Amino acid sequence: MPIKTLYKLENFYNYPIHINFHPAMFSSKSYKNISISTSKGSIKARYYQVPGAAKAVVMVGGCGGGYHNPVSGHFYPSLSSSLNKIGISSLHISYRDPGELAESTYDLLESLEFLKKEGVTMAGIVGWSFGGAVVCQGAGGDKKSSTSIVKAIATLATQSAGVGPIADAKGIASLFIHGNTDTCLPTRCSEYTYKLAKEPKKIKIVNDHHGFFDVGSEIEHDILDWFQKYII
Repeated sequence: MPIKTLYKLENFYNYPIHINFHPAMFSSKSYKNISISTSKGSIKARYYQVPGAAKAVVMVGGCGGGYHNPVSGHFYPSLSSSLNKIGISSLHISYRDPGELAESTYDLLESLEFLKKEGVTMAGIVGWSFGGAVVCQGAGGDKKSSTSIVKAIATLATQSAGVGPIADAKGIASLFIHGNTDTCLPTRCSEYTYKLAKEPKKIKIVNDHHGFFDVGSEIEHDILDWFQKYII
């Protein structure tokens, strides 16, 4: 079965949704719709900008594309709002070619280049499901750049296929979070990725499904704490 087809499996989970999350997820729109020009075409993104910020976080979703993200699409907007409150911008990108790892990694790296032009000197990356592999690829790729800005990453229910480059991301703090009742991607995917990563690193297994419907607020705090500690 082609890799792209395997990635598409994440779209077929069917869990009862009981969202346990704080009111910030219902906040009004606080981003700008932007288009990042590249030699391969334009990348659409939602830019939650803090004017003059030197720190930023790039967020990527699963293989379904668009702005799909955990907690039925509420997690990244809430996390972005919380990051903005502590002076960190965020950029939620929409892949040009969802499910294609090389092209999605290109989109992430080009988004980091965009942020550099915006004056960002320190960055974090967050990725969910297929996006976890994109994050690992991007972290490894950024470290090869003479103008590397990635200091920390966080993955949520990552797949294990394609995460190898995280082993080359020396000096990047890596947080891996996974639900113990995930029937789409098992916890061993994050456990494997954790073993590859360099220190500092941390893995957290939570009592939840692939979409993190029950522990959204908890893991948002975990990611905020991680980035506040390491994006320095």
